[in-house]
Amino acid sequence: MKKILALFLSVIMVLSFALSGCAKKNQTDEGKATNDKSESTTTQSETTKEDKSDDKSEDKEISANLRFLWPGTSEPEKRIAQKIATTVQKQYPKVKIEFMELVWADIEKKLAVMVESKDYPDMMQVQDVTNAVAMDALEPLNGYLNDKVKAEDYIQASLDYMTIDGTIYAIPALAVIYSHAFNREMIEGAGYKLEDLKSWDDIKAAAKAMTKNGKYGYAMANGGTGRFTFRDYMMVCLTNGVNPDDTSEEAKPRIMEVLKFFYDMADYMPKSQVTWLYPELFKAWEANSVGIMHTGAYYSANIITHGETNFARTEIMPFPKGPSVDKTQIMVGASGIALIKGSSQKEAAWKTLEIIMSPEILGEWAANLGVCAKKTITEEQMEEFVKQAYPNVYKEHQRLISQFVAAANEYGVPMPKILGQPQMEIVVQGAFNKMLNKEITPEQAYEEIKAGIDKVKADLAG
Repeated sequence: MKKILALFLSVIMVLSFALSGCAKKNQTDEGKATNDKSESTTTQSETTKEDKSDDKSEDKEISANLRFLWPGTSEPEKRIAQKIATTVQKQYPKVKIEFMELVWADIEKKLAVMVESKDYPDMMQVQDVTNAVAMDALEPLNGYLNDKVKAEDYIQASLDYMTIDGTIYAIPALAVIYSHAFNREMIEGAGYKLEDLKSWDDIKAAAKAMTKNGKYGYAMANGGTGRFTFRDYMMVCLTNGVNPDDTSEEAKPRIMEVLKFFYDMADYMPKSQVTWLYPELFKAWEANSVGIMHTGAYYSANIITHGETNFARTEIMPFPKGPSVDKTQIMVGASGIALIKGSSQKEAAWKTLEIIMSPEILGEWAANLGVCAKKTITEEQMEEFVKQAYPNVYKEHQRLISQFVAAANEYGVPMPKILGQPQMEIVVQGAFNKMLNKEITPEQAYEEIKAGIDKVKADLAG
């Protein structure tokens, strides 16, 4: 625990200036970024009407002031947070919730600081639980499961992603499916069809044909502290049958194929992407100036703030298989809710989690932001929420979600759980930005990435 806390804290110190510079960019995975602060606080109203439900009186007496690490700065996520707060207070009048709003890139750093100082939050939204578990920060939840939150009600792959060695550390809310978006209009305008894109060489040829007149065949989001650069890298690595943190000699040929692919693609990417986060990437997509980009089932929530013309020309497909494999892969993760081990208010926190997993809350959350991880919440229960979120393009949104689900059913594999990933993201981003600018070769990029990842692993082990 102390090793990973120390590693996180050292990274925070090194990056403090850089983070302050990019804090106003507000990157988010599950929704669009609209806030100007990387961290703010939303506290629910202190006043509510008298509750009229039939809950046991002892439940009504539960009292808590919960602090909730919430990496949701988009408008849909803010609405969900407010709905959670008001619904919880309606059922439990003495429970107040303070949502500590952060961008995803900062949440583990914030958790590390709070755990180190023993200033524990009570709950958090989490994707990969690996680093938080290594900090000994998360409460095991197996013993909390009950009739309201049953393991069998959740998509197994999503629940597995929240589980380490048989211990459940978070309850999945969303199944996060990652794939690539293809701009059908640009691809067909360049003389290709989607079904033509069967190999990396096909992608390179199509990207070259699309790159002209201020438009680019491919784009990445290489700004910030490397979260999205690493994701792009990881997704393409998986299509070649290798994990991005594998620095073994056996893995080197496949990793080199990935790096050479990106090197060859550099001329078909915008130079300005070196500063981009998701808002800039999705803005370029809506402007119809990018042909291919990575994305996830959170696509609609990210793009809707920039416009709606993109929906009709966007297709979601798995990236083609790499040269070393027979079949491609796409990664499937989850976003869920965890309780903090050091919290003294776990009873109120669990009851809040139960409410979050209700159709009223989770149905709206998933309708706005992706694929619901709870199998018992039906499309019918979510339909009105979808129409409210995307009134003009809800059918297109549903079409894209269906494409994500179909891709996951055929090609989905669990998203790799990588201890020390935030530190590795910085390493990969630095090498990628130099390589894509043709300052270093793929071979030099490999050596830089290998050395950096090996150091992160050694620091955690030693």
